[in-house]
Amino acid sequence: MLRVDELFEPLELRHCIRDLVALSTLPAIWKDYSARQIADSVAAALMSMLDADVVYISVPALRDEAAVDVVRTGLRVPAGSLSDVERSLRDAWRGTREQTLMIGSPFAEGTLHIAAVPMGFGGDAGIMAGSLDSRFPNETHRLLLGIAASHATLAIQRWHVEGQRRRMVTLIERSSEFVGFAGLEGRVQYLNTAGCELLGLSGIEEAQRLSIFEFLSPPDRVRAHQELMPLVEASGRWLGELNFRHFKTGEDIPFLVDWFRIDDFRTGRPMNMATVSRDLRGQRELEENLRRLNESLEQRVSDRTSELAEALERLTLEAKERQRADVRAQELQVELLHASRLSAAGQMAGALAHELNQPLTAFTNSVNAGRRMMANGAHRVETIRDVLDEAAGQALRAGEIIRRLREFATRGETDMRIERLPDLIREASDLASAGTGAHGVQVRLSFDPRAEAVSGDRIQLQQVVLNLIRNAQDAMADSERRELDVVTARLDDGSIEIAVADRGSGLSDDIVEHLFEPFHTTKSNGMGLGLSICRTIVEAHGGKLRYEPNQGGGAIFRVTLPVPPER
Repeated sequence: MLRVDELFEPLELRHCIRDLVALSTLPAIWKDYSARQIADSVAAALMSMLDADVVYISVPALRDEAAVDVVRTGLRVPAGSLSDVERSLRDAWRGTREQTLMIGSPFAEGTLHIAAVPMGFGGDAGIMAGSLDSRFPNETHRLLLGIAASHATLAIQRWHVEGQRRRMVTLIERSSEFVGFAGLEGRVQYLNTAGCELLGLSGIEEAQRLSIFEFLSPPDRVRAHQELMPLVEASGRWLGELNFRHFKTGEDIPFLVDWFRIDDFRTGRPMNMATVSRDLRGQRELEENLRRLNESLEQRVSDRTSELAEALERLTLEAKERQRADVRAQELQVELLHASRLSAAGQMAGALAHELNQPLTAFTNSVNAGRRMMANGAHRVETIRDVLDEAAGQALRAGEIIRRLREFATRGETDMRIERLPDLIREASDLASAGTGAHGVQVRLSFDPRAEAVSGDRIQLQQVVLNLIRNAQDAMADSERRELDVVTARLDDGSIEIAVADRGSGLSDDIVEHLFEPFHTTKSNGMGLGLSICRTIVEAHGGKLRYEPNQGGGAIFRVTLPVPPER
């Protein structure tokens, strides 16, 4: 076996001893260091002792601790190449487990000579030192690296274990559960702060003078000693409920006890008895409160059910009353619409009498002329037939006027169907203009071929058009320009419009504000229901009725109705 003096020169030996002494003092410095601080301290020491260009230390993650990678470089390594140096050393160490290797220098021309020593954590843990000097590493370098790796491994493991211990102690001490352990004979060795407080003990010193059986209420002590203790020793665990006693008040406290055995991991023989127990008083109180609350809720639900039954009965009666009121309201609305048409018909009575007088007079003249022709006997049959045909035509004309008036004034039920809009407007215009030639109003009808049909009740829609036309005629009674335009248009895929535009004097702002409200009128003999009823009819058909001033003077009323379905 080689002696130390055969391996080293005297000067080199002195330097080696100095470095070994320096390394031996580091663990005392590392007492409060973290893993990263220990690794950085080792790297700094080795940089000085080995005169290396770079030192790289890798420590893997230890349970809940993050992995550590530390790189120290000398003056010959540019600052900008630090990441390349670390990557090259890491890749070289992972690719081989040789303790001496060479790689191309990542920071200068030449070869980087590397000495590597694994650390006792497994995986990629290790210390690497590199130098551009071809004489690196020598025996001294490898010796120092090995000792540094051993010291660092022990220090990091000790730091990790101490950290785990501190965390465990803190967790147990701050836990609200009863945590403690005792010897196999039952003598208490440890009890956390919560356990002392739950049983009214002053501290761990008082607890250590007691046996675990003294913690229990008298009825449970015999059971624990004779039944549960042997069970835990044999099977390793017992979970159930026991009553502990409060040492100051004597109160029995229910606990959920988890009682288990701790074995020596080397021999497997039992060492201690331990428990983690939970105070059940809060749970029992909560259960009692829930029981009382459940009883209260059941009573409240029963009472509320009775109240709801009574409320349902009242609502049912109110619904029936409301239904009867709705039916009556519908009947009154129909009556109102009928009354409005009768009112309009009454207002047109004089004009209609004049309108009927013309065909009836012509009918009478034709019949008298036919009678005279037959009395003379001088006329041919064909001539007499023509005269009688003329009489029949005039009678039919009078009958058509009476039919339109009768249909308009009839009450009837609402009949919703598809109607041709031009025919509907023509009939309403003819009825509204009957006998009003004295006003000299020129009515122009313009129909959009894309707005040929409308879905609704023909009589009600004619009532709207007739009211708007008659209002327009009345508005132009004193106007020089008496032109009335009734225009239909297709607005979009879902709606069509009927516009009634006059050249009258228009409406003032105060009238427009209340235009569609019932019982507001500008006519001396009007009731103010016409436009209100018109709007009700239009909205019942899913449309809208609105007013706007005519730019050339007068007013425009626009009726918007939905386009009927294709069928």
